[in-house]
Amino acid sequence: MIREITQHDHDQLIELNQGALHAVGSLDHEALALLLKMSDQALVVEDAGDVAGFVVTLPQSATYDSSRFRWFQDRYDEFVYLDRVIVSPDHRRKGVGTQLYDELPLDVPVGLEVYSSNETSLAFHADQGFQPVGELVHGGKTNVMMLRDAA
Repeated sequence: MIREITQHDHDQLIELNQGALHAVGSLDHEALALLLKMSDQALVVEDAGDVAGFVVTLPQSATYDSSRFRWFQDRYDEFVYLDRVIVSPDHRRKGVGTQLYDELPLDVPVGLEVYSSNETSLAFHADQGFQPVGELVHGGKTNVMMLRDAA
């Protein structure tokens, strides 16, 4: 079942996020609350009461302190920024990521970044229609900037 993130989910979201630091930035309760306040979309896939995965997107007008977000702001007049999508290890390869991506808007380009070393994520995003549009080095890591055009 796909639904909006609630306060009840926060502990599970932080646990999932902190378990995926190879692919996303760290989050604590304060940072998560701020991120959700800025978001235009914050969804979970729930499976038997557990969070199987979640996605958070931000509108281009957000005041998000992220060099990757600003990279898109500097180059595109219209976009939604996919800040993070995380699938629980127990639910990977079961269509959870695809369910979350099916909820992304189609009427506006969607931008995101993937660490260049994350070949699995790069391949998944290519399958989802995202194309590389540039690179940004941040924190010693190369981010592949990707965009999916509006339908």
